Amino acid sequence: MTRILMGLLAILIISLISFGGAHKWASSNKDSSNKSKWVGTWTASMQAPAKDGNSHDGFEDQTIRLILRPHIDGDEMRIRLSNEFGSLPLSMKEVRVAASKEGASVDGETDQVITFNGEKSVTIPAGEKQYSDSIKFPVDADQNLTVSLYVDKKTGPTTWHQRSTQTVYMSESGNHAADAEDSAYTSKEEAWFWLDRMEVVPNDSVNGAVVVMGSSIANGNNSTMSANHRWPDYLANRMNAEDAKVKMSVLNAGVSANHLINSEAGKGENALARLKRDALSQKGVKAVILHEGINDIRHYPEYDSEQIIDRMKQIIKATHKEGLTIYGGTLTPFKKSGMYTEEGEKTRQEVNEWIRTSGAFDAVIDFDKALRDPDDPEKFLSKYDSGDHLHPNDDGYKKMAETVDLSNFE
Repeated sequence: MTRILMGLLAILIISLISFGGAHKWASSNKDSSNKSKWVGTWTASMQAPAKDGNSHDGFEDQTIRLILRPHIDGDEMRIRLSNEFGSLPLSMKEVRVAASKEGASVDGETDQVITFNGEKSVTIPAGEKQYSDSIKFPVDADQNLTVSLYVDKKTGPTTWHQRSTQTVYMSESGNHAADAEDSAYTSKEEAWFWLDRMEVVPNDSVNGAVVVMGSSIANGNNSTMSANHRWPDYLANRMNAEDAKVKMSVLNAGVSANHLINSEAGKGENALARLKRDALSQKGVKAVILHEGINDIRHYPEYDSEQIIDRMKQIIKATHKEGLTIYGGTLTPFKKSGMYTEEGEKTRQEVNEWIRTSGAFDAVIDFDKALRDPDDPEKFLSKYDSGDHLHPNDDGYKKMAETVDLSNFE
């Protein structure tokens, strides 16, 4: 009897060890899954709602179609929705993704539901963000994608990104997320709502992502609408060319009218305040390009170069603390623009001299030299000027991207 009991005990112990081993393997397999392989392919920096307009009024029983251009390919994707600046819970009844066609229409054969914790709908509390489940979906850097969001309940004032330089479509009442045609989408906006990230598991050799921290020039203001002619778009094209030695995603964290030092209504949180959320926490991030400061000079003539440089130093320190590389872009000309002053120009020149010579940045991208008029270095070369003497045109944005030395990313 004792021998039988001992035998049964031995079998039980072996079974428990076997079960424990299998359980441990499953857990280990889960931990080594694609969670660590996500790389951002697109981003938009979220802002508080405006004092009027769609972001202030919000939506109810309406579908919003957001169109975006990913910057690296992948066979598996997920998105993140943000209700960070909302005051009410955000109820998404249905979310879908599809390859874009003309206007608000989509390729119905590519259309898929995006789920959240296995559910078709999701409610995101005010002040929070929510990742979707991953789905098998072919993301192509040469193809715009459309994300359709159906909100059934009142959203209240919304979290958004204004001045998207991309047309976004809003439907008449009802759930039109699965519509392939665009007849129900009766109004337009130049903004992205709630969607702040799209990430992929790359299907090629990708070296991670570089994030552009900037203001309206990074945002692509005055570039051709819905053409993806921002300079980070052009840079992404270079980094993903067939002969590129380093393949990287370029994540555009530009905010129109943004400042280094101050946070103002309608201009987003200042660069340091939003640095972690918009840049340092991005999946797969390896480097940051900082190109900000011209708005501080224009709007705050009392600021001297030391104040602007000090804020740049803080951003450099925070970036290096995360083990990331940071590149500094010189500030581009603004003579003849509405807020030009000789004192401001002196400050710009001093800041640019520090960027070029201090060694504080890991490398320098001389946007100023690339875009200025050699006969009058305080202003844009006319062929790169959009007309407001502050923002480049499409050719100017392309020139900015060509100025980036890709060997710095090897």
